[in-house]
Amino acid sequence: MILCDIGNTHFHFNKDGLLFDEKECSLKKEKIYFISVNNNKTNELLKKNPNSLDLSKYVKFNTSYQGLGIDRIMACKTISDGVVIDAGSAITIDIISSNIHLGGYILPGLKAINDSYRQISEKLDYNFISQIDMKILPSNTNEAISYGGVGMILNMIKNIAKNQKLYFTGGDGVYLSKFFDNSIYIKDLVFRGMKQTIKENNL
Repeated sequence: MILCDIGNTHFHFNKDGLLFDEKECSLKKEKIYFISVNNNKTNELLKKNPNSLDLSKYVKFNTSYQGLGIDRIMACKTISDGVVIDAGSAITIDIISSNIHLGGYILPGLKAINDSYRQISEKLDYNFISQIDMKILPSNTNEAISYGGVGMILNMIKNIAKNQKLYFTGGDGVYLSKFFDNSIYIKDLVFRGMKQTIKENNL
């Protein structure tokens, strides 16, 4: 079975349990079960694999949220209670209770936040440092930017989550999950939702 989560910048594949990303789809003449938030990349996939199946037409999900993205739906689909954080180009935070999606938030991703400092001033042209202790007061500009930028995300998640279980996924999910004791990182969380959709519909 080949699954594909088409994001804003990459094709994310799960081929027989092997996870990999591509900027351009290299798989040809294979049936692929997919979801997508990018029309141009969807057309690229279908041109190479015209028999591929769009799972968004089959998914069942309990939410009153208007316009909830299919990637967020699949990330939340196998979680019955807790907060789901998908940390990619954007960071989405969704709250699930008793298998019902209550709502959620969309924030810029860490790279987008980091890049925004450079647009303010060339003096703020620093990359986020990897090791951050939010209990320590920053003592230089690089630390100030790193603690400020990452801290915005961490505080948002903390205020939303309270004592709920946190489920992280996405490229920056591993990094962010380390700041919370009640968290778990699930690399294939979106694909788990896709597999459940396939099973529910006997596809």
